[in-house]
Amino acid sequence: MVVAHPLALLLLLALPAIWFARNRTARLGALGLPDLTTARAAGRPSLTVFLPGVLRALGLTLAILALAGPGLAPTEPVYRGQGVDIMLAIDLSESMAAMDMRQTERTITRLEAVAEAAARFASSRPGDRIGLVAFGSRAYTVIPPTLDRSVLTQALARLEVGAAGRKTAMGDALGLAVKRLAQGPGLSRVAVVFGDGRSNAGEIDPQTAAEAAAAHGVRVFTVGVGGDEPAAFLVNHPLLGRQIVYEKAPVDTEALTAMARLGGGEFFRAEDAAGLARAGAAIDTLAPSDSVAVPQAGVSLAPGLAALAVGLLTSWAGLAATRFLRLP
Repeated sequence: MVVAHPLALLLLLALPAIWFARNRTARLGALGLPDLTTARAAGRPSLTVFLPGVLRALGLTLAILALAGPGLAPTEPVYRGQGVDIMLAIDLSESMAAMDMRQTERTITRLEAVAEAAARFASSRPGDRIGLVAFGSRAYTVIPPTLDRSVLTQALARLEVGAAGRKTAMGDALGLAVKRLAQGPGLSRVAVVFGDGRSNAGEIDPQTAAEAAAAHGVRVFTVGVGGDEPAAFLVNHPLLGRQIVYEKAPVDTEALTAMARLGGGEFFRAEDAAGLARAGAAIDTLAPSDSVAVPQAGVSLAPGLAALAVGLLTSWAGLAATRFLRLP
């Protein structure tokens, strides 16, 4: 609900003051009776006596509300154009638990950083259909390409390291993404693979999957997540409990570069959250969309309120001039 002229609502405060002043004037000018016993014996007045006053009060209230210009807020915009079909493939293998992704005031895991960056990337392209593939030892579709950003954001937030196994089936993930995109109706089709590049599981070689992607008109972008120095991992020791250990989790830049080259895209290195943001911005530029938002107008409630106010005030005027006519 939106109000175009909120200050007009202050006029509502004047109605009680007018009613009070009018009643006070009426009481001061009333004829005094020495004994009310006779008047009371005439019987109590019908409730219909108050009908004109109620109609007038409601009419004036609705008139003031109409003057304020209330309305329903505009609905979500409709997007015009073919848009781009995009599949995000995100690594859930053990290496993505490395805590080496520096943000402004904290350090988070590779998977957390990727999930946040992917959500921002998707929100910057509201008119494109974006889906999600997760992979570890196996690859699976989390959600197919969709315009529903809330569903995608929730799916990204629920990703967990190890949910698909401890290894990395990157070729299978890209192959599954291509399968989802092959029949897409978009202006173009794009697959974005986030991981460390060390594919050591699955049935399809990453480079073979990239060649298949190019053959189906799917452009492949790869993002190498993490640094080359030993990274912190939070582990549960059977005796000592939760501990932080440091291990190397290098990024296989050669494999990821080869995938992007064979898939007609580009490789990006992201050693921190800022690097992921730069990669997303670059992909956004390299894979432009023709989708254009068409704003939807809100619905004004003022005409309906005004019409109802006129009806109530007309009824009041009619009653006051006929059945409830008051003579001086």
